[in-house]
Amino acid sequence: MAPAAPDAPDGPALLTLDELAERVAMSVRNIRFYTTKRLVPPPLRRGRSGYYTADHVARLELVRELQAHGFTLSAIKGYVDRIPEDATPSDIALHLSLLAPMSRDGEVDVHDGLVGIGVPASAAEAVAEVYARHGQQVADELSEIVRTHVWPAVRDAGGSVENLRELVHRLKPLTIAGLVSAYELAMDESSDSYERRGSRT
Repeated sequence: MAPAAPDAPDGPALLTLDELAERVAMSVRNIRFYTTKRLVPPPLRRGRSGYYTADHVARLELVRELQAHGFTLSAIKGYVDRIPEDATPSDIALHLSLLAPMSRDGEVDVHDGLVGIGVPASAAEAVAEVYARHGQQVADELSEIVRTHVWPAVRDAGGSVENLRELVHRLKPLTIAGLVSAYELAMDESSDSYERRGSRT
């Protein structure tokens, strides 16, 4: 049986590995695996024993949520590497808020969909890459806005991270609608420009 976590009156509350596993509903084996992959930081050492804090809890919950969204281990590593080492559990909770689940009924396989209507596979792959690249850029920029503008306003109004998560969940359909509208407008302008160039040749 693992020793009980020591009292930490002047620092963060400490958890044993077993307590951490129970808190995040993960196996000890998985936690050790994620630690070796550097998806979460190593435990704090107190003599020969290792202990965990709320930071470990928040990061493990984020890893679990990313996996639920279909992220591969390498993609999760890339995601968590962008989170500063000194990020607080509340900071990490913001990332969880941005991953608030939405219905997946409308998911589309861009590549297979384009191939299905006769687009060459190479072109379909290129289009899918464009969507993925710009989608990540949009997500990063919106995440920064939430972190620097939305969260401070929610916090100053007495709201919690859970309130923020609910707000972000409601914002997602509006974000998707805004992206579709912007895309349609840009495509119309691009088409008009192409036709104008063609009329001059």
